[in-house]
Amino acid sequence: MADKRIVKINVNRLLCVFALLLPLVVTAATGDYVVKMKRKSGVYTIPCEVNGVRRDFIFDTGAANTSLSQEFVNELLQKKKLLQTDFTGAMQTRNASGVVDNNTTINIRQLKVGNRVLYNVRAIIAVSQKAPLLLGLNVIELLGDWTMRKDRLILHGEAEASVGGSTVQDVDDEDVSDAESPQDAGEGRGYRGEVRGNVPHPGIMLQAYNGDATAQYMMAMKYMNGEGVDADPKMAVHWLLLSAAQNYKPAQLQLADCFSQGIGTTANERRAQYWRERAEEEGWE
Repeated sequence: MADKRIVKINVNRLLCVFALLLPLVVTAATGDYVVKMKRKSGVYTIPCEVNGVRRDFIFDTGAANTSLSQEFVNELLQKKKLLQTDFTGAMQTRNASGVVDNNTTINIRQLKVGNRVLYNVRAIIAVSQKAPLLLGLNVIELLGDWTMRKDRLILHGEAEASVGGSTVQDVDDEDVSDAESPQDAGEGRGYRGEVRGNVPHPGIMLQAYNGDATAQYMMAMKYMNGEGVDADPKMAVHWLLLSAAQNYKPAQLQLADCFSQGIGTTANERRAQYWRERAEEEGWE
């Protein structure tokens, strides 16, 4: 009697294992590709590679655009995985609160999702420095046929390289991504009465990423004073260093004060004196 119960239990276990493995067996037989996803805080994330740098993105079918955080963009720059020419323009988007944001747009030269490789895909830089990375519809629609089964994304058919072919929307266009109509987004061309974003005008951020020292200084002061963004002295120092390295005197003086007072960085009087002397070489005080 005991032996029969053992056999029955073992058979039930085998059936459970087979049920779990069946989707993988079927997809393997049909040539589909299975991507394991992670569930966290009610959302699923999927591993992706942006110009060769691996990160988990939220698989967000409710987002029109793929979005990168400023923190991740700065990391890509430091690793030389983004070029100045990858910063392509600006566009306006409406966030979940209904507010229209100014965003800088970038071109992702290569984005890998599972066995799909996409080229020249547009993404926006999020307002928040530490915003979650979002895989939006402009990328999801390029993946071809797919289905989700619990924590697995199944990409159907053979992998093919795709070109995003995204166009850049100028910030002054009479359109707002995710908005029902221009009237919903605000009054006037460009919606300047309601717009808030990562800079007063996304062109400044674009110029800053393209290496313009004056724009980099302007970005730094916005972060320092919390104008149009949450105050972030550490990010301010980041932009000051870029500007000061190009011998922009106001940035050098401001950076000297930051090192002297420990604002956004560790207090270091030696470094403060260095930048103060650099600025005073041309007579600035």
